Amino acid sequence: MILWVTLATFQFGFGISELNALHSRFVCATPTSECLGLTDDQYGYVTAIYTCGGGLASMTMIPLPRYVHMGRKTCLLISAALALAGGTLLALSTRLPGLLVARLLQGLGAGVAVVQVPLYLQELAPPSMAGTIGIGNQLATVTGIFLAQAVGTWVVLGHHAWQRVPEVSVAVAIVQLVFGLWYAVESPGWLDTHGTAITVPDLRAAEAVRSRLGLAYDALPQHHTSDAPRSLAQGLRIIVVTQAAQQLSGVNAIMYYSTGILSTLLPSMAPFVGLLITMINAAMTLPPLWLVDDARFGRWRLLLLSATGMGVCSLVLAYALSYAHAWLSGVAIVLMIACFSVGLGPVPFVLIPEVMPPADVTTGSAAGWYLWSWEDST
Repeated sequence: MILWVTLATFQFGFGISELNALHSRFVCATPTSECLGLTDDQYGYVTAIYTCGGGLASMTMIPLPRYVHMGRKTCLLISAALALAGGTLLALSTRLPGLLVARLLQGLGAGVAVVQVPLYLQELAPPSMAGTIGIGNQLATVTGIFLAQAVGTWVVLGHHAWQRVPEVSVAVAIVQLVFGLWYAVESPGWLDTHGTAITVPDLRAAEAVRSRLGLAYDALPQHHTSDAPRSLAQGLRIIVVTQAAQQLSGVNAIMYYSTGILSTLLPSMAPFVGLLITMINAAMTLPPLWLVDDARFGRWRLLLLSATGMGVCSLVLAYALSYAHAWLSGVAIVLMIACFSVGLGPVPFVLIPEVMPPADVTTGSAAGWYLWSWEDST
């Protein structure tokens, strides 16, 4: 179940990096058999509309599931269907309007996934493994980023059709839908809270799910809801600060445009540096699986270590770009990603369900994604 749930954020990460290595297949002076002939501005619109769709979807995740009694499983099936539709349309499109609609659909699916997946994982995880399983959300995201970059690099260097990249997303979406429809179970935590609204004997249904998954009833995290208004305000402040720190670190400029940034300094190595960046991003997300436990290193220490390292690397990168030190620029970018991946990348999403009252965790997740998508698109 955890693997199936995290496929949704794998799609999110894949969409982030999907077009990065394909810049040369989209932007050129005149259309050819290998290039669509977009301008840099048009390419930027196709890239940015993904986050616009995510922001729109995240806002609907606050009222819509409550009003129509839509569970986490249903939300992730909708996310997979949007990924399937968007990936298919992207692979078939050759003009700007079709590309924009395709990326918008993919962004809508990503927005649903990023709101629901951290909550789903938290409701499946025993308290002793909540942090580790929560990191699985970010691990799936960076794995998607890496695979998109790897397939894109293979396409460009091997002169294959660029449509092979969105076709990978389509294949994953099909797996999500088939597994989700035939095997996946609803979140027991959601059934506890909302089961009676859909005429399900919630306690019985939740216990059946836990029994099937091998979870004890008391293995789920217990939230304390006393003084809920104060907890809600504190939770939202933590979410806003951590999500803002994540996005204002500048990581998305590197993820989206690393190939373009380095193309003038390292024209022959830029695609490989982009691939190395995503590889480091994925590899450095593994240590927090062990370190996130407060008995070892802890969430806040990881955040402080990550932010400090990124700040130093940003200064080095600014110096290297200003004075055209090519290799220093590449090293600084790789180290920035490594610092991001051990703290600012995974930890903010782990904190969301931990700092919010149970009734407001969806609001917290939606607010976090909306802040992410707004900063990223601007």
